[in-house]
Amino acid sequence: MLRVSIAALTLLAGVPAAAQDRGGMPMNHEITELGQIEANQGCPMSSTSVTVGVNNAMAGGSSARQQLGTFGGGGSSKCRPLVSTQVVAGANLALGRGSSAGQTINAQGPSGVLATNTYTRGYNLGYGALSSANQRLVNQTGR
Repeated sequence: MLRVSIAALTLLAGVPAAAQDRGGMPMNHEITELGQIEANQGCPMSSTSVTVGVNNAMAGGSSARQQLGTFGGGGSSKCRPLVSTQVVAGANLALGRGSSAGQTINAQGPSGVLATNTYTRGYNLGYGALSSANQRLVNQTGR
């Protein structure tokens, strides 16, 4: 069951990243946005950040803690991507009597982009008498 959950999380993380290069972006302020596109020539058109964590405490009375972070600064102020996609996925399992599992994942995307797509998914399970599982997933857009 754990392998199926990890495979599902990997698939959920990969599909949005692969879809980023397809389709178009509706323009709200054509002159401003076209100016940003012109100024960005020679720079990457998009950036993708994928942060995935798997944390488990399996034995009775065991404890596991995990903390992950990703910062997508976007490069220099003269060369930033136009579109950003951020994926945060986590699986946190406490599977034993009195076990404890804690997971924190933080992601910060680049600032100054025209569009940002964020996907956040988590699976948190505490199974067994006196077991506990805590999970915190944060997927922020840069300002």
